[in-house]
Amino acid sequence: MTTATTSPATMPTSTRPRASPMTSSRTLAYLRSEVRRTLRNRRYMVFTIVTPLLLFLLVGFAGGDTKIDHLTFLEYIMVSMATFGTLAAVYSRGGAIAQERSTGWNRQLRLTALTGPEYVVGKIVTGFVTAVPSLVVIFAVGAIGGVHLSPVRWLAISVSILLALLPIAALGVWVGYLAKPDSAQAIGGAIYTALSLLGGLWSSVSDYPQWLQDIVKVLPMYWIAQSGRTALVGSWVGWTGVAVVAAWTVLFSTLAGRAYRQESGRA
Repeated sequence: MTTATTSPATMPTSTRPRASPMTSSRTLAYLRSEVRRTLRNRRYMVFTIVTPLLLFLLVGFAGGDTKIDHLTFLEYIMVSMATFGTLAAVYSRGGAIAQERSTGWNRQLRLTALTGPEYVVGKIVTGFVTAVPSLVVIFAVGAIGGVHLSPVRWLAISVSILLALLPIAALGVWVGYLAKPDSAQAIGGAIYTALSLLGGLWSSVSDYPQWLQDIVKVLPMYWIAQSGRTALVGSWVGWTGVAVVAAWTVLFSTLAGRAYRQESGRA
């Protein structure tokens, strides 16, 4: 006597096992855990808050009445340091991914109800959430030092900087899935230092040769730096800036998605 068997291919659709859908409660629980873990990390404190704050205190109040691109020296350095701190917070999630790949933690998470997309999204959102303290600290010191803006203007600067950092978040994920943990930090430091120098985060690009200005203006970091400065004076980067940031976001997201799928295929 034989017993009929039903394979998944022939199983009625109504009785086939279904993949667990992304649930908001599960994602939020993972996000809370990631944020708490990141905020307790001393390296996070050093690179996203302490270093930008020290640089701001050392440099920001030394310019007197000097103006850069129609901003006071203090305003210019304040936005630069706020951008630098948030950049470090957002990009650092790539290093966390590389570290967890090396320890096998991300493979362990695959055995739980947490899905791969939830894992990646959780890392990116954590980067943006943990970037907020850097903004608050730098802007608070700027306000005490003499930068007087309305609450709406402070909020506009913050949102503009964070939105402009979307391509950096995608870049961090891409590097996190490509680099080894012992090299991810060095690669990351080299990348965002180069982008900061080329993008005018430390000085005005108007001092660059014209050919270099043309190159810089197709890079995301230039528009990231400009996003906070234009918002400070009540303006915005314009459609060219939006297009450049969007294009780099799509490119880095595509590369990050490909690296993630290759990593998942090897697991």
